[in-house]
Amino acid sequence: MNILFLCTDNFTRSVIAEYCMTEYLKKTNNCLVNVASAGIRADSDISKYSSYHFKLLNQMGIDTSTFKRTQFDENCLKKFDMVIGMSELHKDYVKEQFNFDILLFNEVYNGEPTPVNIGEPNNENFLEEMNQLVNYINNAVPTLLNNLSLSKL
Repeated sequence: MNILFLCTDNFTRSVIAEYCMTEYLKKTNNCLVNVASAGIRADSDISKYSSYHFKLLNQMGIDTSTFKRTQFDENCLKKFDMVIGMSELHKDYVKEQFNFDILLFNEVYNGEPTPVNIGEPNNENFLEEMNQLVNYINNAVPTLLNNLSLSKL
């Protein structure tokens, strides 16, 4: 199974999901699943965004040195068995641009059609929110993967 996580800039949420799942697949010796990430605007200016999540992932022993942003396009729909969006924006984009339905991360994880969001970097609680986001996604990966296996998507 080939899984693609999709967010806006392919810099934070989808990247966290990609690297957390990649690490989990390594730890469980799962060679049957391949994972990647992309963004609907992966050519955007990310200079204002925090890279704190890379530090958190590295502290967890997850190597992010191979990170490279990827633009989502029609080829992604051909290469991946499952595209998982992080918010309604991504779901709507894929439907409008490619007439293709995707699921949200939380739909696969816990059956809730809710987004996975992170606040603005200038928010006073941003670092704690980012820590929570990384932990949320990392802790969700085993269940998410199990739910994908059970549904045989």
